[in-house]
Amino acid sequence: MEDLLPILDNIRAWHWWALAAMMVALEMLSPTFYFLWPGIAAAVVGLILIAAPDLSADVQIVTFAVLAVVATVAWKRFAPASWISNEPVGTLNQRAAQYAGRRVKVTGDFQGGRGAILLDDSRWSAITSDGSNPLNGDTVEVVGADGAMLRVSRSIN
Repeated sequence: MEDLLPILDNIRAWHWWALAAMMVALEMLSPTFYFLWPGIAAAVVGLILIAAPDLSADVQIVTFAVLAVVATVAWKRFAPASWISNEPVGTLNQRAAQYAGRRVKVTGDFQGGRGAILLDDSRWSAITSDGSNPLNGDTVEVVGADGAMLRVSRSIN
């Protein structure tokens, strides 16, 4: 530990900015925002060190830790829900969900509320939302998707 103290006493502003750059680079590789706030805290400590160059290493590290925690907690508390949510926005890369509202033909009689439909040039497994059993040739409407299983309801013509 005694060998570490002389190294910590020589921390300069550019060390903090280098740490900030590494944290922001890590943030670019992850979708979480959790590396961004410590990166910003490191940059702020570097700025503080320019204004107060005699700041001890202990105070610098504590300031960094406090700023990082406060910034992360404030972001979690005050950020818009759309920034934090893990729910997908829209239907991009959700092929089945893109079919909601389409009217399609049943390709075989449903049994137990399950059957197959023809959508474009693909045969899809489907389940009725009300448990009904449409017959071959009936028109149904896609109302949603559960993974690769489409949910359908009887279409009113």
